[in-house]
Amino acid sequence: MLAQPWAGGMAGWLVVIGALVAELVAGIVTNSASTAVAAPVLAFPVAVAVAFAVVQWQQVRSSGADRASWWHLTGIAAAVFTWQVWPTSPGILSGAGSARSACNALGQSSPATDCLARATHAMDAKNLVWWLTGATILILALLVRRSRIAAWAAIPAALGGCLLATHFLEQLLLHYQPGG
Repeated sequence: MLAQPWAGGMAGWLVVIGALVAELVAGIVTNSASTAVAAPVLAFPVAVAVAFAVVQWQQVRSSGADRASWWHLTGIAAAVFTWQVWPTSPGILSGAGSARSACNALGQSSPATDCLARATHAMDAKNLVWWLTGATILILALLVRRSRIAAWAAIPAALGGCLLATHFLEQLLLHYQPGG
């Protein structure tokens, strides 16, 4: 079914628009939730969209259906733009490039070992998720010629990855309520 142009296109748009809406709602709902809750909630819509993309790729490959046109790379370009532009550091931590500067921004004038450890963990987790998001976009770009869904599923993947990357620093910010 996903190899047929109209059915595959409709399924793709439903999956991608659904994943985008789910990511936006999940980003709002999990804003102050623990990472154990936020990570699966933000990852689930991306996993569904990627699963549909892989199934479409497999069906198009096995049926010998027409390949997708190159203009579908617009979805990958939009995902890369989102990945690069979406802010992944909340307000006060936007200029913090290291754990020490994050602790200073949080009002920890002489950063305790606890703050440095938490900030290091948060920044490492943020960077890991951000780079894994880039890798996911690249993998989806490799599927574009046989999966239209892959091209457009990269957008919710970029959004979800950026939201999850931001979540780690938001947790740090919530722990050290500045000015409180």
